[in-house]
Amino acid sequence: MNKKFLENIKKFNMLCKNEHIIVAVSGGADSMFLLSNLVELKTELGLKITVAHINHGVRRTSLRDENFVIDKSEKFGVDVKIRRVDMEAYAKEQGLTDEEAGRVLRYKFFRELSKGKDKIFLAHNANDQAETVLQRIIRGTGIDGLSAMDYVSCDLYRPMLNIKRDEIIDYINKNNIEYVDDETNFMDIYGRNKIRLNVIPYIEENFNENFVDSLIRLSEISSENFKFIKRQVDDYISYNYYDSSLNISNLVNKDKYFISEVLRGFLKIELGTIEGISSVNINDIIEMILSKDSSSVTLTKGKEIELSYNKIYLKREHSLQNEEFIPLKEGINETVFGKIRLVYNGVYTNSKNLVSIDADKLNGTLNIRSRRNGDKFIPLGMTNYKKLKDFFIDEKIERRKRDIIPLVCDDNEIVWVVPYRLSGKYSVNKDTKNIVNIILEEKNDRY
Repeated sequence: MNKKFLENIKKFNMLCKNEHIIVAVSGGADSMFLLSNLVELKTELGLKITVAHINHGVRRTSLRDENFVIDKSEKFGVDVKIRRVDMEAYAKEQGLTDEEAGRVLRYKFFRELSKGKDKIFLAHNANDQAETVLQRIIRGTGIDGLSAMDYVSCDLYRPMLNIKRDEIIDYINKNNIEYVDDETNFMDIYGRNKIRLNVIPYIEENFNENFVDSLIRLSEISSENFKFIKRQVDDYISYNYYDSSLNISNLVNKDKYFISEVLRGFLKIELGTIEGISSVNINDIIEMILSKDSSSVTLTKGKEIELSYNKIYLKREHSLQNEEFIPLKEGINETVFGKIRLVYNGVYTNSKNLVSIDADKLNGTLNIRSRRNGDKFIPLGMTNYKKLKDFFIDEKIERRKRDIIPLVCDDNEIVWVVPYRLSGKYSVNKDTKNIVNIILEEKNDRY
């Protein structure tokens, strides 16, 4: 076995006994190096290996590669799964480059085979790592982008990240391991190929013969720095993220870089990805946070981040706004707001999600709805009407919640702003004869 390969397997605890692994094999030198070294461990660890090969349907020689992988897998005594795709058609359909489309299709295939439980082994090497770092520098990246690829990332395992391509070729030749060359690797038709064939050789020849090593060191240092920062960012988010909002009261005095990383972490949670979120977007949110003024920032594709009462959140449109009256009957009422129970001839009770009202003060029947323009009521403890909007402001209720707060009403006006305040017009007193208890038994957390 290659010494570095075995050291990486042990150092990062990549393999356990008697487990099933997926090995991505194109048939090229890198992937045959990966497969042959894993096969060396197959008997010792009782591994079950499935080779995954994807035929992109681009080159005339792709069928040759497919047959080569099938043949070598059979000789190694391992299972092999093949998938044929039309990479170029998929790229056009999804609006991707050919490189991006190929990557998406490969990982989709690998993960279908792994079924979310098996490790996926990839043949990325030190040169691939250096090329990735340089490619990201050219596009523009932060410290997380400079970290490039990890030896272990979720279900992906890369035991060759510190092994250079010339070391791989040397090992392959000395051990008489056959492989096939993808001729497109030697054509500068893709961005990565141009970096590999033109940019890096030029820099090595004219500026730094150890440029690949320099890029790898940059990646390793950046990775350690980013892991340190990420631990602090994750801690902040875990203590301050709740109910799809982030409390920023403890963020305003932090360094701007730290704030930006917290925002990226928050947006990843809310959006699933921060692809398309620019540094301008992040800076605009930072300025909004530092100004401490309730405001909003428009992101990509019409998404908005709002700030209200020391919290930021992704603005969402809710179908409950301007909802028509929903009539309430005695007993349990299943509504879009949740479960509301009405108990007539009840006993006066006082608790957070329950109000007792004087039934004889009601005008018509009880209903429930969301707010409307011009809404007002007399909050318990006051004698005059107050605009609902002003009540929300005084109570520091976030703007995102105002349209989805249920309002229990009779035919004329608001009876209860659930669960914040009862209207004083309907409160129970010593002359009350008939009581209705209104109970919010279960809130619909989707709203």
